[in-house]
Amino acid sequence: MRLGILGAGAIGAKHAAAAVSVGVDVGRVVDRDADRAAALAGDYDAASGSDAKSLWDDSSLDAIVIGVPNCFHRPMALEAMRAGKDVLLEKPMALTAPECDELIAAAEETGRVLQIGYTHRFTAVGSGAKGVVDAGELGAVYHAKAHLYLRRGVPGLGGWFTTKAMSGGGALIDLGVHLLDLGLHLLGQPTAVAVSGKAYAKFGVTMQEYLYELMWAGPPNYDGVCDVDDYATALVTFDSGATLDLQVAWACNLPVGTVPDSMVALLGDRGGLSFELFGDHLLLRSQIAGRNADSKLTLPAVDQMSLQMADFAEAVASRTPGVGATPVEGRKVQAIVDAIYKSDKTNSPVTL
Repeated sequence: MRLGILGAGAIGAKHAAAAVSVGVDVGRVVDRDADRAAALAGDYDAASGSDAKSLWDDSSLDAIVIGVPNCFHRPMALEAMRAGKDVLLEKPMALTAPECDELIAAAEETGRVLQIGYTHRFTAVGSGAKGVVDAGELGAVYHAKAHLYLRRGVPGLGGWFTTKAMSGGGALIDLGVHLLDLGLHLLGQPTAVAVSGKAYAKFGVTMQEYLYELMWAGPPNYDGVCDVDDYATALVTFDSGATLDLQVAWACNLPVGTVPDSMVALLGDRGGLSFELFGDHLLLRSQIAGRNADSKLTLPAVDQMSLQMADFAEAVASRTPGVGATPVEGRKVQAIVDAIYKSDKTNSPVTL
């Protein structure tokens, strides 16, 4: 497979490195900043430019990775598919569920592969937990809990990350979507039927008063905008009867050490498990020989970006979805995000 990359920022660089690591050729890199595109392309002896049309017109390219601000996901993916390219689209799939519907329709009409970049399916703990669930070790899983707490981690303050018109939201649509996708994946892709949620904007909105500790996509632009959430919480009920409890923060005042900074937990009627998102082991609870027992399963290290790229390449070759998120699965995540924001706005539960 020969790959084009739209967006030469940090995530585009990660995709390029992942591609080469699994034998995928990087043929062209495009970014609105031509110099940045040329710099990344130079690492792979690839062509470069600033016009996305050069990707669509390049007949040597089989597929495109799209890693640009969220507001461009839908239009760029539509153009790529209509130009005959398969697409690995960074998360979130789009800004709203109706936008996802447009992408689903286009993928069906054009026959193109459209995979959404939810990499936590490919981590050691994510794939390990899926194996435990699929083997029936937990029995019927009736509840999932997922959280990710940054203390002062608002990204790109004043830039597109914190401008709702470009990002679609804050911590929820940036980090929360990973947790929602992983939860859906582990629960067997149920459909949400009810959502109660709240989203808070307490830190980034203070702009210059915000004392940050790290800043992806920094430095801050204090002349810019911050009109998005930096903390979100929700309870999601599914058609299966299972539930998912979500908390996610770009910034919060939870004391360090109170709980792990990240955690996913599954409760089943025969067993349970938990893990940290970036961990190397699962903690398991089960009944063995008539006794309740806790155990630890250590997992070998993997590179989730490389595994995702290999999975995408196989989907392109076979025209069959692999482990990666399908458009329909990507829409399920976005429908929950939309419902959380609606529940927050109306201060009441939402029925889907």
